[in-house]
Amino acid sequence: MAEPAQLSVRDLTIDFESYGQEPFRAVHGVSFDLAAGESLAVVGESGSGKSVSALALTRLLPEPPARLEGQILWQGEEVLAMKERQLRQLRGNQIAYVFQEPSTSLNPVFTIRSQMAEVLKLHRPDVTDVDQEIIDWLYRVGIIEPEKRIKAYPHELSGGMQQRVMIAMALCCRPGLLVADEPTTALDVTIQKQIMDLLVELKRSLNMSLIMITHNFGIIRDVADKVAVMFRGHIVETGTVEQVLEAPRHPYTKALIGCVPRLGDKRRRLPTIDHEEVDRLMVAATD
Repeated sequence: MAEPAQLSVRDLTIDFESYGQEPFRAVHGVSFDLAAGESLAVVGESGSGKSVSALALTRLLPEPPARLEGQILWQGEEVLAMKERQLRQLRGNQIAYVFQEPSTSLNPVFTIRSQMAEVLKLHRPDVTDVDQEIIDWLYRVGIIEPEKRIKAYPHELSGGMQQRVMIAMALCCRPGLLVADEPTTALDVTIQKQIMDLLVELKRSLNMSLIMITHNFGIIRDVADKVAVMFRGHIVETGTVEQVLEAPRHPYTKALIGCVPRLGDKRRRLPTIDHEEVDRLMVAATD
């Protein structure tokens, strides 16, 4: 008998209210399951509903204007029914986030030590030697001379180091699930590879689950166990990484994969996604 999912999302719908106008539906009936220790890549272009779906998992979207319907079960408990006190324990402690722009996530007027110490104070009050715990985590994410870096302000660190700090801050509470929302977008290519390798290694060593949100099919093969492709607020295709990459079924998935540059490709320009054509093919596929 299969173990119950650690995270189960059923028919999640997200509307945004606007004064004097009809609500805008950003997410349409999204459903997926995630087992403990499993990794899921949510792939789609900007505006497809990836990030708002991820924020909805811990109800980080302000309500209103957002209105959430459906079911979000975390370890069997309904998130949409949680009180604010329960949500504070869920956020960071059980489900943590790493966002795409670390320079806007870190507070510029506080040191790295003070920002990480605040997280530990809130979620791990049992830690007695806070400085050593922070140093250990900075070392674990690959920051050189962490004893010096804890005194630094965010602007004194490179973009790659800032993102490593964000990962350390997210993981120091040992969450069961890490949501990485485009964590390498603001970084150069070599640093992107380092950050992705770091996330894979930490996921394995900490035995945690991972949701990787990205628009790039090129980075998910070594990161995720399975894939969910989003298009205009819908999940249009799911499967293992191998299934989706090697034999995509949906026209939008095929179009996204076709936009990935490859060595030896002689095209002077990558193709753009023709949304009208995708819509036409989607309708034809359902007839």
